[in-house]
Amino acid sequence: MENGQARASSLDHLDHCCRLVSEMYGKSDIGSWTNSDYVRLGYILYKKTNVQISPNTLKRIFGKIKTDVRYYPQKATRDALASYVGYADWEKFVTSAPGHSVITKRAQATQPYFEAILPDEPILAPVTTKRKVSWVYILLPLVALIAVAAFAGYKLFFAEPAPVDVALVCQNPVGENPHSAAFVVRGIPEHFDVKKDHYTLDFGDSRRISLIEGDSLYSHYYEVPGRYLAILKRNGVMLDTASVYLKTNGWTATAKMMYDTTRVYPIDIQNLLTGTRKIVSALEVSRAGVDTNRTFFVEFINTQLTGIDADNFELFVKLNTSAPRAGVRCSQVRVTVFGESSKHVFDVMKPGCTHWTDLQFSEVVKPGELNQLNFLGVDLHAGGTVALKIVDKHVRLFINAKQVFETDYKKPLKQVYGLGITFSGIGAIHSVILKDGKTGKSFAGNFQ
Repeated sequence: MENGQARASSLDHLDHCCRLVSEMYGKSDIGSWTNSDYVRLGYILYKKTNVQISPNTLKRIFGKIKTDVRYYPQKATRDALASYVGYADWEKFVTSAPGHSVITKRAQATQPYFEAILPDEPILAPVTTKRKVSWVYILLPLVALIAVAAFAGYKLFFAEPAPVDVALVCQNPVGENPHSAAFVVRGIPEHFDVKKDHYTLDFGDSRRISLIEGDSLYSHYYEVPGRYLAILKRNGVMLDTASVYLKTNGWTATAKMMYDTTRVYPIDIQNLLTGTRKIVSALEVSRAGVDTNRTFFVEFINTQLTGIDADNFELFVKLNTSAPRAGVRCSQVRVTVFGESSKHVFDVMKPGCTHWTDLQFSEVVKPGELNQLNFLGVDLHAGGTVALKIVDKHVRLFINAKQVFETDYKKPLKQVYGLGITFSGIGAIHSVILKDGKTGKSFAGNFQ
């Protein structure tokens, strides 16, 4: 059982972690959060940590819902919060997080008092008549003094901090799979105030670290092919980015299990998705090390420099999602088109499961938890088709030859760097046709 002192220390760590979470979330004023903030934060935490925390639990943690005794969450929840701000788990956060303290009210120490010594005032002859001083002469200096004090206070407490000229550079941005990327962070003060400035480095694969020193070299291990955008942030605000690109030699298959964020399971198959080889069996997934009785995913990826315009192309995929099986309740497929600085992503999932879908076209992002995406609820386990047609950043999405969504985006993706097709459970890909909408150039990974 914890004693009072230990409990107070635990709550101090929790308060500090909540402050870091609010900064990572981008709204440090927790008191201004609305219900949608807690819903969105819960969604972000699940996406980043695979731990689901309800909005009401988050409200208790952050003090929105008042309780008789300060709420202290279970370890899995604390581990998720610590992971979100860049630490392996709660214990690592407690032992490694930048030091913080709780200000307690102490008796004011007696301080020596110094009084300015001024020369004696001259003795003036008595004045027989008094001149009335106008109130204007008193009020104007007072107003000026208040204005100066207000301006000084604003500059001190509310003005934006001076911009920091920082840079994030990847020294080896292109590699095979796996790849250890070396990042150099430049321009951060050698000894910055960790209580005022919280620097983070998000590697673009759901993993991040907190920086506790100035200019440094950081290495990160990427183990799934694709194109990643690493982001350097200060107090949740992006400062700079750097891309990392892991190429493949044709199609590859990688498996992973839900709630297991520590490793992936490459499936070594020759001539994958060529000829009649259009599926990975449950036995092959099991031999790779995956417990197929649990929820698992198989991701097919083909990344290469395509020369295809990512803002003008056509994509057609014929596939089957997983049949009902142990560990697969919401049969689904995710299609990803990797671009230069962002990506296009859409999920098609069994009806009733669209809460878990995602839709992204460059900067246009629509999570199913916060948007009505029922049009993505289509059961494809018996077979079907998905297609994209993008013309000058205007998107049309088709499922089974029916247009279900249309939108525009502004930030260009420029070139297609490859495709990813991910199934929950065992799925099959029967054909992939990707070609440039203007030149007609075909993707080297096409097959049918």
